[in-house]
Amino acid sequence: MRKTIETILPFLTLLPIGFALGSLYFGSLWLTVKQLPTTTRPVRLFVSSFFLRISIVSICFYLVMDGQWERILICLLGFIIARILLVSRWEPRPYHQD
Repeated sequence: MRKTIETILPFLTLLPIGFALGSLYFGSLWLTVKQLPTTTRPVRLFVSSFFLRISIVSICFYLVMDGQWERILICLLGFIIARILLVSRWEPRPYHQD
Protein backbone atom coordinates (compact mmCIF):
# COMPACT_ATOMS: atom_id res chain seq x y z
CA MET A 1 0.00 0.00 0.00
CA ARG A 2 2.79 2.39 0.89
CA LYS A 3 4.47 1.70 -2.46
CA THR A 4 1.38 2.68 -4.47
CA ILE A 5 0.95 5.95 -2.56
CA GLU A 6 4.59 6.82 -3.22
CA THR A 7 4.16 6.20 -6.94
CA ILE A 8 0.78 7.94 -7.30
CA LEU A 9 1.47 11.05 -5.19
CA PRO A 10 3.89 12.72 -7.62
CA PHE A 11 1.34 12.27 -10.40
CA LEU A 12 -1.43 13.93 -8.36
CA THR A 13 0.52 17.17 -8.17
CA LEU A 14 0.63 17.34 -11.97
CA LEU A 15 -3.10 17.97 -12.38
CA PRO A 16 -3.03 21.32 -10.51
CA ILE A 17 0.15 22.29 -12.38
CA GLY A 18 -1.61 21.63 -15.68
CA PHE A 19 -4.62 23.58 -14.46
CA ALA A 20 -2.40 26.53 -13.53
CA LEU A 21 -0.70 26.44 -16.94
CA GLY A 22 -4.07 26.31 -18.68
CA SER A 23 -5.33 29.22 -16.60
CA LEU A 24 -2.21 31.20 -17.45
CA TYR A 25 -2.47 30.41 -21.15
CA PHE A 26 -6.18 31.06 -21.63
CA GLY A 27 -6.24 33.98 -19.19
CA SER A 28 -3.47 35.65 -21.18
CA LEU A 29 -5.33 34.90 -24.41
CA TRP A 30 -8.46 36.50 -22.98
CA LEU A 31 -6.54 39.63 -21.95
CA THR A 32 -4.94 39.82 -25.39
CA VAL A 33 -8.26 39.57 -27.19
CA LYS A 34 -9.75 42.25 -24.93
CA GLN A 35 -6.89 44.62 -25.84
CA LEU A 36 -7.06 44.06 -29.61
CA PRO A 37 -9.65 46.77 -30.35
CA THR A 38 -7.66 49.45 -28.51
CA THR A 39 -4.18 48.75 -29.87
CA THR A 40 -2.67 50.36 -32.94
CA ARG A 41 -0.92 47.15 -34.01
CA PRO A 42 -3.28 44.24 -33.33
CA VAL A 43 -1.39 41.69 -35.43
CA ARG A 44 1.86 42.37 -33.59
CA LEU A 45 0.10 42.09 -30.23
CA PHE A 46 -1.64 38.84 -31.13
CA VAL A 47 1.42 37.15 -32.66
CA SER A 48 3.80 38.19 -29.88
CA SER A 49 1.28 37.12 -27.25
CA PHE A 50 0.85 33.76 -28.99
CA PHE A 51 4.58 33.05 -29.11
CA LEU A 52 5.08 34.12 -25.50
CA ARG A 53 2.16 31.96 -24.27
CA ILE A 54 3.14 28.90 -26.31
CA SER A 55 6.81 29.22 -25.28
CA ILE A 56 6.02 29.39 -21.57
CA VAL A 57 3.58 26.48 -21.67
CA SER A 58 5.85 24.32 -23.86
CA ILE A 59 8.86 24.86 -21.62
CA CYS A 60 6.81 24.10 -18.50
CA PHE A 61 5.35 20.95 -20.07
CA TYR A 62 8.85 19.82 -21.01
CA LEU A 63 10.15 20.41 -17.48
CA VAL A 64 7.15 18.69 -15.90
CA MET A 65 7.43 15.71 -18.24
CA ASP A 66 10.89 14.77 -16.96
CA GLY A 67 11.17 12.05 -19.61
CA GLN A 68 7.91 10.28 -18.70
CA TRP A 69 5.02 10.58 -21.13
CA GLU A 70 2.48 9.72 -18.42
CA ARG A 71 3.35 12.91 -16.57
CA ILE A 72 2.60 15.12 -19.54
CA LEU A 73 -0.77 13.41 -20.11
CA ILE A 74 -1.90 14.18 -16.57
CA CYS A 75 -0.63 17.74 -16.88
CA LEU A 76 -2.45 18.09 -20.20
CA LEU A 77 -5.65 16.86 -18.54
CA GLY A 78 -5.39 19.73 -16.03
CA PHE A 79 -4.74 22.12 -18.92
CA ILE A 80 -7.89 20.95 -20.73
CA ILE A 81 -9.98 21.18 -17.54
CA ALA A 82 -8.85 24.80 -17.16
CA ARG A 83 -9.85 25.49 -20.75
CA ILE A 84 -13.31 23.98 -20.30
CA LEU A 85 -13.95 25.91 -17.08
CA LEU A 86 -12.67 29.24 -18.39
CA VAL A 87 -14.51 29.01 -21.71
CA SER A 88 -17.76 28.20 -19.93
CA ARG A 89 -17.20 31.13 -17.58
CA TRP A 90 -16.31 33.66 -20.29
CA GLU A 91 -18.85 32.46 -22.83
CA PRO A 92 -21.01 35.32 -24.04
CA ARG A 93 -24.51 35.19 -22.60
CA PRO A 94 -27.46 36.16 -24.74
CA TYR A 95 -29.03 39.45 -23.77
CA HIS A 96 -32.71 39.25 -22.89
CA GLN A 97 -34.91 42.28 -22.41
CA ASP A 98 -37.90 41.64 -20.22
